[in-house]
Amino acid sequence: MKNRKRMWKRCLAAGLAALMSVSLLACGNKEGSKSGKKGTVSVDFLYNAGDLNRMKAIRLLIEEFNNTAGPELGVKVKGIPKTGDADSILSQQLPSNSGADLVLLSDRNFKKFGKYLEDMNGNIDEAVWDDLYENTRNRGYFNVADTTSNSDDPLLGMPVYNDAMVLYYNRTALEKAGVICISVDEENLEAFNAGTAADNRGKTKADYGIDFNVPAKGFYRSVAPFVPAAGERNGASWSRPVNGEQMVFNDCIAMNWDEVEDLGMLCTKDRNPASTTAYGYFTEWWFNYGWSVGGNCLEDLSGRGDWTFSLAGSNPNYIVGEGKSYTGVYTGTVYQAGETLDIKDIVNANPGDTISWETDSKTYFNYTVNGKKAEYHDFSAEIGDGTLTELPAIRDAFSRFCYLSAEGGLNVAPPNNVLNDEVVINYFNSGNIAMVVEQLYYVPMVKKVLKDEWSIAPLPQYKAYTNPKDPSCDTVAKRGETANFSILYNISLSKKSQVKDAAYKFINWIASEGQHYLAKNEHPSACRSDQENMKANSMVENAGALVNILATSRACDWWYMPDSTWIDCWATPLNYEVRQGTMDYNDFLYKYIEECNSMLKKYKE
Repeated sequence: MKNRKRMWKRCLAAGLAALMSVSLLACGNKEGSKSGKKGTVSVDFLYNAGDLNRMKAIRLLIEEFNNTAGPELGVKVKGIPKTGDADSILSQQLPSNSGADLVLLSDRNFKKFGKYLEDMNGNIDEAVWDDLYENTRNRGYFNVADTTSNSDDPLLGMPVYNDAMVLYYNRTALEKAGVICISVDEENLEAFNAGTAADNRGKTKADYGIDFNVPAKGFYRSVAPFVPAAGERNGASWSRPVNGEQMVFNDCIAMNWDEVEDLGMLCTKDRNPASTTAYGYFTEWWFNYGWSVGGNCLEDLSGRGDWTFSLAGSNPNYIVGEGKSYTGVYTGTVYQAGETLDIKDIVNANPGDTISWETDSKTYFNYTVNGKKAEYHDFSAEIGDGTLTELPAIRDAFSRFCYLSAEGGLNVAPPNNVLNDEVVINYFNSGNIAMVVEQLYYVPMVKKVLKDEWSIAPLPQYKAYTNPKDPSCDTVAKRGETANFSILYNISLSKKSQVKDAAYKFINWIASEGQHYLAKNEHPSACRSDQENMKANSMVENAGALVNILATSRACDWWYMPDSTWIDCWATPLNYEVRQGTMDYNDFLYKYIEECNSMLKKYKE
């Protein structure tokens, strides 16, 4: 979903799979009565990070605090690791007077338990707050009554562990398909092409046997790069490489949609019999496409929690150009370079006008202003002076995503009905998929199986070149947002806790010094200041890509509401019918928009 920077200017984090345990020492006592050593306050922290690697990270954080800052602060944290169903345990324990002081919660469930969580506003050190990535910290605000996440809403969480999505690729599979895999940051590409600098693997252009200048593209084909015709969704115009065609994949530069499709078809056996992998590319995360053009699946049309399902939006989106800013007429939001305009600032509406959504046929979807069909603002002047760039509609982006795997589409991925997250990564590890978008927590598994045959790359990004049919052209005419996403695990404080002052000391530590500790020990950090630490101590080879992904990652669709009820009605037909080519896209939208909107209204009842 769209990055609502105006809504979440000072939002914070809210973390995953956390649980509660019956700990009679936790919440029912007065500050200072829970103690280990004399004068030391004991704080109970219940956590379940779901994955053994994350669980280990939380345990090590607790140990580090207790061995370093804890004695000086007069606080000892007692870790309570739990496994099992998070919602069930939390539902029993959070309302109780005998639960833990602190809990670890994910994007998926922290809002569900918001009424039991303490508002942290005013208790987070400014220096701690300022060092956190904006898109990471902007997740913890939530108003239970209005279902809003504005900067003046209660702050319910602080970041602990950011499990970002990355593009895993099988280097050996790409090389067997005739692709040279390099790792050159865009700012170093000129020196690499001149032969005066090596790439991030220490190899020069000569070492790779490259005798041409590599353009600033994620994937380069020297003869016939894939550029689909208008409306083409089945890859009919794609062609296999000719003899002698040169191909380069650069894992430091995001591929555009054409490039990921091109490379995906190259590595799909039905398209290219020479491919060693059955399928080229798999992702189940539509946000990457939708967000990159500034679109979203939900819009709060009033700013007060009046949510509407907006995947059908056919209006163009607009992004602010480099070195520019734009002030929205309706919201008054000052959009900075690289930010996309909210729909309320795209339609012709003034403050006080009522914006809503209507559907009256299988093909007609429209916003209204004061009950009348909305007219869209004429941005020709702003486009002319470079203030704004027009991007595709969310509807078009979402459609393109759906056709990646569908029969009748590109068919570069295995059918969804045989895959879940773990099966996907097993397909990748077994050499059946060349590229897959999945969570960081699979890194240890991939390392164990593929050794050094793999790495990571940025997620695809909307980019339109000035001359897309010219293989060497890398001048970008239109560039969308970097659209990375993650599952965030945050620490939250129970309202029932009687040791809140001590708990805040640990919360501030884990969001600052604790993040530095993670960065030095092959785990992701949520702090800006840890970029060099992460590059030096990364869990992955391509550390620069990982740092950039973490810096820009945001929450997925389950973050918006207290539960996934509003998603459940349309997720299954999306994944098993639309994406497999058995349901028309317009039929899908018409059938489920009103059902979803009806469910969204219930959250405020």
